[in-house]
Amino acid sequence: MAKIIIKHLGPISEFSMDIKQFNLFIGEQATGKSTICKAIYFFRTIKEELIKYLYNTAVDGTLEERFPKTINTVCKSIFIDLFGYSWDLPNDLNLQFIYKKDISITVSLKKRYNGKKYINIVFSEKFKKTIMTYKDEALNYHNSTRTFDNMSSFISTERLRLHQEIIKKINILFDDEFETYYIPAGRSLLTLMTNQKTKLDYQTIDLVNRKFMQFIESIQPKFDGGIAKVHKYFPEEQRKFDVQVISSEIINNLKGEYQFAKNSEYLIIPKSNEKVPINFISSGQQEVLWLLNQLYVLLLRNEKSFIIIEEPEAHLYPTLQKRVVEFIIQVMNITGSTVILTTHSPYILTCANNLIYAGYLNNKKIETEKVLSKYKYISPDELNASKLSRKDGKTECKKIVSDEQNEIFSELIDDVSDDINKIYTDLYYLETECDKA
Repeated sequence: MAKIIIKHLGPISEFSMDIKQFNLFIGEQATGKSTICKAIYFFRTIKEELIKYLYNTAVDGTLEERFPKTINTVCKSIFIDLFGYSWDLPNDLNLQFIYKKDISITVSLKKRYNGKKYINIVFSEKFKKTIMTYKDEALNYHNSTRTFDNMSSFISTERLRLHQEIIKKINILFDDEFETYYIPAGRSLLTLMTNQKTKLDYQTIDLVNRKFMQFIESIQPKFDGGIAKVHKYFPEEQRKFDVQVISSEIINNLKGEYQFAKNSEYLIIPKSNEKVPINFISSGQQEVLWLLNQLYVLLLRNEKSFIIIEEPEAHLYPTLQKRVVEFIIQVMNITGSTVILTTHSPYILTCANNLIYAGYLNNKKIETEKVLSKYKYISPDELNASKLSRKDGKTECKKIVSDEQNEIFSELIDDVSDDINKIYTDLYYLETECDKA
């Protein structure tokens, strides 16, 4: 997998990580969890922008500047959307994403002659040469098809084929065929906002939340028959899971059947069949609704995805936190996806520990399906788990998985309990001393 290196961005002074199939970060607020996630997201969006660039070149033939100058403007705009303007960023900022050997992108700040800073994006030499070759091929394609009528069925079919071919080339270049999805925190508010889409100006919403809401809108109509019937929109000859079992679990977790009908969203309560508008369901249900629904659609599409999920535990009782984490891992394993997960919850770590142990036993050829279903495990070889904390104004990143025992260090699962227990003990001894006096 790829590797990210971050120096002097937000609260992060220095950080590097080889990205594995399951990556987990726990830590207090403002320690840099979202900064890491957004940095990874930024570099992954460049793949999508390159596909657009090459396709538009092939179709329109317009090219004001040679690569990489043309793509830099778009990338800088995305970076600003995620992290702010260059003059607010530290001078020694440096980010690097290594997709594979000789294919990397570096972001830093440079100064102009007038002293103003600007975002500088540098593509590795092999990367740049390969894209320039693809760009020349795209221009040749444009020149060879410019005499055709743009409305002809031939050109429509040909452009579809062209788009798929460009995607294939870029995927090979990046050694990455994954689509990227970011499921942000604060989903209860976003769930309500999707009901107000006619009143929203999407350009005023930050990139991560905007993309998340747009994806929700794209799949909402598929839920006209509810979660139990959404699979009919995604026919598959043979699945690795039972749609009835999975959809029933989601409905049970939501404590109702979600339905999108006549541009309105409801949760239909079991037994009573009462239709409760989304804005009147609990905050926990609003938080988890589109986390579960989006993952279920990716599962039904059998889509190999790169999924960043912030705070899946938000507003949820510990029992449901466990079920949500298990569902995330189930989707990850069935589709062959990659997951990055941030959390504040010790229950998430406890649940992850069980799944890591199951993965360890699977590697030893010990069947775990008597305890957990087939796809509920985390392979220790494909695991990153780290705790972020602030010390002396700097964020420290500490690995929290024992290589020997293949589990998360128990003393780090819920360190606040030590403080709570100490206070209780001190109060007890205070009472004892007073009673003696």
